[in-house]
Amino acid sequence: MLGMVPSRRLLLLTLTAAACAPTAEQQLAALSRPDGAAVARARETRRFDTGDSEQVLRATVGALQDSGFALEETRPELGVITASKITRNRIRVQVVIRRLPQRDVTLVRATFQRVIPRPGAMLALGEVMDDPLLFRDFFERLSQSLFLTANEI
Repeated sequence: MLGMVPSRRLLLLTLTAAACAPTAEQQLAALSRPDGAAVARARETRRFDTGDSEQVLRATVGALQDSGFALEETRPELGVITASKITRNRIRVQVVIRRLPQRDVTLVRATFQRVIPRPGAMLALGEVMDDPLLFRDFFERLSQSLFLTANEI
């Protein structure tokens, strides 16, 4: 490779980088929902009758940690939490917390992905997880945490 002409070296690097990139079909499959956006959004989102979004954020962190997730990033000013855990695969969750303006209501939306490593590739694939039990478990833990905090138990 040392004796290669610079244009050939650049071509080789370009081809190598292109081989690591996911195809358009893989990108679309990672982001698409088999049952439609409205149904997915309903499964991923819960409404909590509190205007204290900081309390909801703390309860969310607790619920994730109780479920075995390790926090990767928390942005309280944006209401975003990112966490992951490793089971058979790496599972990544992103939670967005949003208080509705002029109401004592906070919406929590969680999205789960299975991270699939690709041997020899620099980027892993993300596969959307739509298991209703996953969402039920997370939101039950969050509801319990909010209840205990609100009642100072």
